[in-house]
Amino acid sequence: MALLAVRNLEKTYASHTLFERLSLTFHAGERVGLIGPNGAGKSTLLRILAGLEPADGGVVERAREARIAYLPQVDAFPPGVTVEDALLAAAREAPVEEHEQAVRARKMLRRVGFERGDVKLATKHADGAGAER
Repeated sequence: MALLAVRNLEKTYASHTLFERLSLTFHAGERVGLIGPNGAGKSTLLRILAGLEPADGGVVERAREARIAYLPQVDAFPPGVTVEDALLAAAREAPVEEHEQAVRARKMLRRVGFERGDVKLATKHADGAGAER
């Protein structure tokens, strides 16, 4: 059974069509990568799949047991934010108890290769100079 199925999805901004007649199916246990150039509609598609943005056409069907979350790509963080802080903030979007949110954030830290969650996030200025934010 499919956890998520998309049929004939369409999305256009102004006169720029991001996708049309897009159909996808995701099953339990699958791992999927989404690759494409900047501006191709990857983030828009993910927001539509998560139910955060409407499509212009087509159908998105989610299985009742499916839990779908969207973690936006953010390149600037408030001063002093740690990796764990950022993951906890994203986990708050999930409809689970606060303790489970913390457990999920710690699991994600390990999955992406962080030994410690107290490492502060940093961004780069437009001139390329590194700066902790």
